[in-house]
Amino acid sequence: MPKRKKLSDLILGAHVIPSRAEYKRLILTGYLSIICVIVSIFYAVLDLVHNVYYALPAYAVLLVIPLLSLWMIRAKHYRAAKISLMLSCNMVVFWAALNDPFETGSFMFFIPAALGSFAILAFDDHKTGITLAILTTILFLLAYFSDLQPFPVTRPSEEYIRMSFVLNYFISVTICVLAVYFLMSLNRHSEDELVLKEIFASQKNAELQQVNEALDRFVYSVSHDLRSPLSSILGLTNLARHTTDPAELAQILTMIQGRINAQDHFIAEIIAYARNARTEVAAEPLLLAPIVDGVIESVKFNVNADKIEFRKRIPREATIMSDRIRLTVILSNLIGNAVKYFDPNKEHSYIEVGYSEDEAAIYVQDNGIGILPEHRDRIFDMFYRGSEHSTGSGLGLFITREAVLKLGGRIEVKSVFGAGSTFNVYLPKK
Repeated sequence: MPKRKKLSDLILGAHVIPSRAEYKRLILTGYLSIICVIVSIFYAVLDLVHNVYYALPAYAVLLVIPLLSLWMIRAKHYRAAKISLMLSCNMVVFWAALNDPFETGSFMFFIPAALGSFAILAFDDHKTGITLAILTTILFLLAYFSDLQPFPVTRPSEEYIRMSFVLNYFISVTICVLAVYFLMSLNRHSEDELVLKEIFASQKNAELQQVNEALDRFVYSVSHDLRSPLSSILGLTNLARHTTDPAELAQILTMIQGRINAQDHFIAEIIAYARNARTEVAAEPLLLAPIVDGVIESVKFNVNADKIEFRKRIPREATIMSDRIRLTVILSNLIGNAVKYFDPNKEHSYIEVGYSEDEAAIYVQDNGIGILPEHRDRIFDMFYRGSEHSTGSGLGLFITREAVLKLGGRIEVKSVFGAGSTFNVYLPKK
């Protein structure tokens, strides 16, 4: 079924997309041109019926120039179309004011002629609008105060005069309402845009404030966590310099190695955080089971990992569309945390990693020490440590959540203190 053409398409032509404000001005220009054409034909018929002939040349101008303006709009000569239309309207109104009896109210057309000049011209072209308005005023004064009359005119009938007055009033009001409505619409659109921009700016300012606060915390914590191991190492090296006991020296070296490993792990977390924030997601089909196997293999040498049973509930063919690096970071942090917070008082400790294809959810479950309720809502905050057993930087779960969000997913935790925790990672299915 062919698409119905709108009047705006007929005015502007096909494939014309000006700015919103210019589009409205051109549509208003087109409507005014069509009104002029209709008015010229209607008045010409009305005058011929009442044997009034002196205004026929003006009606011819009011018919031809608006048609020419419509053609110029389609030819994209927008400014010329607007100016020619307003000039022709001014001259026709001036002609009518000179020849029509005053009682016909033809002088009323000077008002929409002046108002229309500002409505259809952009603010950047306000000088032209002012010039046309001044021209309208000069023509009004000439028609009102001078005795100019091109040729003798026979006074029409009283019926014709009354009818003309009513018609002139309604046509003038219609044109003024169109122009004012257009200006109100344009102003409302500008106000709506301004409100939206203010809301957007307010949101961005709030986000920027949050970013600055997070950056302050980040810089403070990073500087503290970077300097703390160095201070410890410096103190240990001073002890090593003054000891002669080989056993004590070996113990000091072991402690130094531990601090260096902690520092290396912290720097790796900072790099992971920066990489997650700055790099785009590189999604690809991934077999989940081999990635989980690799992560479990990498944490088996962690402290206490040999006391934990690792369970996998993942179909070998389970495939997800995700970013390999971010997914590895997520699993490494969750499984590594489960190892770190295992419960030495339990006879049998386990960590279970599973996948639910229906929900596209990966879960990491353990029967470790669990999380206290007052800490549960803050464990994903940057640098937050929720337990006296915490030895890390407080970045692991923060980075995990950021990586999950970057992938378009979400992470949830369920935990009972003393019983264990379950982390569920929901990833997009597509």
